[in-house]
Amino acid sequence: MKSVFISTAVFLFCLAPSARAQLSTRCFQDDQLTTVELARGRNAWARKCGLISVAREAYLNSENEYQVFTNGCHSFPAVPAGSSCTFFVPAEEAAACVGNLNKLGTCVAGCVTPSQKVAFGGRMLPVPEAYASGLHTVSALSADSEAGLLRFGEQTIRSFVAGDTQEDIFTLETQEGRRLEVTAEHPMVLDDGTMVKARTLKPGDTLLGADGAKLHLTRVTVFHFKGQVWNVRPESQVKLENVMNAEGFLTGSVRFQNEWAQDDYRLSLRDDVDVGGL
Repeated sequence: MKSVFISTAVFLFCLAPSARAQLSTRCFQDDQLTTVELARGRNAWARKCGLISVAREAYLNSENEYQVFTNGCHSFPAVPAGSSCTFFVPAEEAAACVGNLNKLGTCVAGCVTPSQKVAFGGRMLPVPEAYASGLHTVSALSADSEAGLLRFGEQTIRSFVAGDTQEDIFTLETQEGRRLEVTAEHPMVLDDGTMVKARTLKPGDTLLGADGAKLHLTRVTVFHFKGQVWNVRPESQVKLENVMNAEGFLTGSVRFQNEWAQDDYRLSLRDDVDVGGL
C-alpha cells in the first residue's frame, strides 16, 4: 500500500558542508515527518515554544515545510549511527517544550525516481547528483517562450526535495523513444499546455516535450517502488518558471503538488499563443 509522505530536504546554500549533511540526515532519515498534519504540528509546537514566530509558522505551513534542529529529531532515540540527534522533538502542539534546541533549517515530498535526469544548467543530471554537487540553479521555462520555440532560463533553487516512500511508480514511454518514471501525482504537461497528474495518463495521450515536440504515449506501466523519490523547488513562484525538463518531458516542480495542487493550470506563453498548435 502506498505510504503518504511530505518530508524532504531543503538545501540551504549558506550552510557549510557539515551542516548540509546534518540537514540531509534530518530530512531524509531521523526527522522525516510523514504527513502534512505532522509537519504543521511541528511548526505549531515550535511557535508555542518560542522557537519560531507566528509569521514564520504561517510561512512554513504555506510552503509545506517544517522546522528542524541540529540536535533534536522526531525518531529519537532510534537514530542512525553518527546522528547528532540527542533530543526528541515533538510534532504536535500540545507536547511539552524542549530546551537547548538549535535551529538548523527546514524540511518539505519528491517525485521522480533517483535515476531520472533533470536539466540543470544545460546538463541532464539525476536529481540526487545535482544535490550532491551543490548546484544552485535548475533549468526551467522562461517568460519569453513562444509556440514552436520554448526557451529555458536558470532558476535559483530554493530546495531539493526528497522522501522515502513505498508506492506505485508510473513509467511513461513514447513513440519518439522517450521514457520517464514518476509518482502518481507528478505533474506532466499535455501538448495543449494543460498540467495533469501522471496517474491520469494513458496510451494515446500526447505530451509536450522540452524541445516543443509532441510526444505520443504508447505505453504506461506501473511498478511498485520502495526508496527515495526526488524533485526540485525553484525560488520563483511564477508557475511558468516552475516547468522543467525531465528526461525530455516538460514536467512541473514540486510546487504543483503542494501549494498549487488544487489549481487548474495551462501554460500561457508569450502573446497568449496556444501551444496546442505546436
